[in-house]
Amino acid sequence: MRKITLHRPKESFNKNCSYEILVGKRTLTELKNGEEKIIEIPTEFKNETLKAKIQWCGSEKMELRNLTGNEKIIVSGNKFLNRKLPLFGAMFPLTGIMIFSTNNIISKNIGIGILILFLVGLIGTLTIGKNKWLKLKKE
Repeated sequence: MRKITLHRPKESFNKNCSYEILVGKRTLTELKNGEEKIIEIPTEFKNETLKAKIQWCGSEKMELRNLTGNEKIIVSGNKFLNRKLPLFGAMFPLTGIMIFSTNNIISKNIGIGILILFLVGLIGTLTIGKNKWLKLKKE
């Protein structure tokens, strides 16, 4: 059996959600905000992958066979996606103003174009980029 230390630093975002730690498709443990746990990985899981998950989003997979014993893995949220992306929500009212408050066809088309780009980016982030929401890093 190998022991690894899982550490989740204190974060202001995602602070009320626990991160699930998965080995393969099985839930191994949960990490709360600012928590650190030492877990034992049985030898039959040596060809499995380690992954962190929060709701429908998660992290990229880390191969357990690449880990030696007594390593520390930091599980943290992606700062751009968790801190900066919600600020783009301010674009909704701005595009609404551009679309509905003026009679100028050019500003309406620009507002519609910005709204479409924002929606495509948001949907892409939540579907294609959902496995970049959390990060696993060896220390």
